[in-house]
Amino acid sequence: MPERILITGGAGLIGLATTRQLAAAGHELVVLDLPEQVDRAGHLLPDGVAAIPGTILDAPLLRDAIAGCSAVVHLAARLGVRRTEADKLGCLRVNIDGTATVLDAAIDAGAKRIVFASSSEVYGEPLHNPITERDITQGKTVYAVTKLAGEELCHAFAQRHGIEAVVLRYFNCYGPNQVAQFVVPKWVWEVEHGRRPIVNGDGSQVRSYTFVDDTAAATAAAVTHPDAPGQTLNISNGAEPVSLLNLADRVITAAGKIGTITPDVRADFAGTDRAKDREIDHRFCHGELAQQTLDWTPQVSLDDGLQRMVAAMRAGELWEDWAA
Repeated sequence: MPERILITGGAGLIGLATTRQLAAAGHELVVLDLPEQVDRAGHLLPDGVAAIPGTILDAPLLRDAIAGCSAVVHLAARLGVRRTEADKLGCLRVNIDGTATVLDAAIDAGAKRIVFASSSEVYGEPLHNPITERDITQGKTVYAVTKLAGEELCHAFAQRHGIEAVVLRYFNCYGPNQVAQFVVPKWVWEVEHGRRPIVNGDGSQVRSYTFVDDTAAATAAAVTHPDAPGQTLNISNGAEPVSLLNLADRVITAAGKIGTITPDVRADFAGTDRAKDREIDHRFCHGELAQQTLDWTPQVSLDDGLQRMVAAMRAGELWEDWAA
């Protein structure tokens, strides 16, 4: 049955893709995002979606946006190492106070379910791989701490008020319309412009990258699937863990630049927003619980996803502020 759904952060990478998938399923959608984000990407939202510029810290605006909604997909957050570490109070306020404000509004509006966007960052450097949802959390950053706090807020509101809470821990989502502070779009931009992709560290760091359409499919499923409430789920294309050096090589391959460009491996992290003491060596999961719970399986391979990124850039479908 179609529902009215609020998506906070709905004009961002995952929000746009999730909005498209929920709209295609016939749901009525309301998107709340920062004014600059709505200005930048609002034209990419499906027809009929109500886009409201504002912040999740604006309680009256949030109450108006959520009126009549039976579910909330809460994606809005302060993210990025540089932005969150340089403004820890801002990160804490948006990601923790903002999440509490969303939950309060959801309860007042009588919403039945909230899907909360968490992150693989909560695991920090895992004790082993692949990670499962039962593994300990030991995040290294203020961003990770805020995501754990958001998870606990969702669980607490579910316990106290009966709202159905679903926590999704996203692993390295990438796709068109992602800004260049993230490694995949940055490297695609660099390679397409004839630059060598810079790999900091020794390049042996291992991650699992999930194309945004797959992340969005899991998110959309979490809104309505009867088995989702109460679950904390890793969302990942974990069948393809890849080292950063190999990822750089595959970006070069996707762009057709083999033999003309090679990765630029740098031992230090000078000039980046990363630091050696915060770097994670190996972190990936296989996502079996999400696949079982949501009847969801990633459909886009890493090589296919990288080729889509290159094609989108060549078609001029990527944001203009990608320049490194």
